[in-house]
Amino acid sequence: MSNEFSLDTEYRIPKESLEQCRKEGWTRLPGLLSPELAAQIMNRLYASDNLVAPTEAEKWMTANDYQRVLRMHDGMAWKDDWFRELALSPRMKSAALDLIGQDEGLFIHDMSFIKTGDDGAPTPFHQDFPHWPFDRTGAFTIWIALTDMSEDMGTLQFLPGAHMEGPLGRYSRKAGDDMLNDHPELVAKYGLAGGTPLRAGDATVHLDLSIHGAGGNTTGRDRAAYTLRYMPTNVLYTGAPHRHFEKFGLNAGDAFADSPQVPHIRRGAA
Repeated sequence: MSNEFSLDTEYRIPKESLEQCRKEGWTRLPGLLSPELAAQIMNRLYASDNLVAPTEAEKWMTANDYQRVLRMHDGMAWKDDWFRELALSPRMKSAALDLIGQDEGLFIHDMSFIKTGDDGAPTPFHQDFPHWPFDRTGAFTIWIALTDMSEDMGTLQFLPGAHMEGPLGRYSRKAGDDMLNDHPELVAKYGLAGGTPLRAGDATVHLDLSIHGAGGNTTGRDRAAYTLRYMPTNVLYTGAPHRHFEKFGLNAGDAFADSPQVPHIRRGAA
């Protein structure tokens, strides 16, 4: 791997991209990882038996035959040290701390989203925040393409600026539920961005209140993405059920930063 892509090399996000993220709720992170490392992540995920079934709150993302449509790995960095070292590497933590805007933050979650080439249905538009047991906003998701992705594979789309609407509710009542069904005016108000091709190792980042979704994968090839989630240190646990976060040993009202299960990231720290 060249020094340009080394996990020991910081990835500093340009000021204009940070400003776009603040104003629009998302931005691009081109060349975050090397294509070789992206392929290595994908190969490790495909070799893993840590697939999870969607919870009742996640079935809106899938059809009935979820393993054929969307394969998910959840919390790999809490099961495999290789993924944890990736998430806490100088490259990833420098990007995350730029986005947090502070010299310390938390790594809280990672997931895979593999839309199979058999029947990769669209991802309905939604916000992440209502699905997480966090008492305040500030978390974000770094979404990494593990293969070259054409537009017809369903890369993420965003409503730029719509995060300023605040939380608009949890869309998990039934398969195919979509926030834009209840708020069709938002597309006219904000328009759509993203949804463009990505190279393996390119990423996008979106805030927890960003309204986002994706088209279907119509290519016959798997659309594999790996996500990492970070947040500031002041977020408290609400106690709402969640497959991943309920393992942290927290009670409602506790700070995530106080759990030994939650890694801290710090500027310049080894």
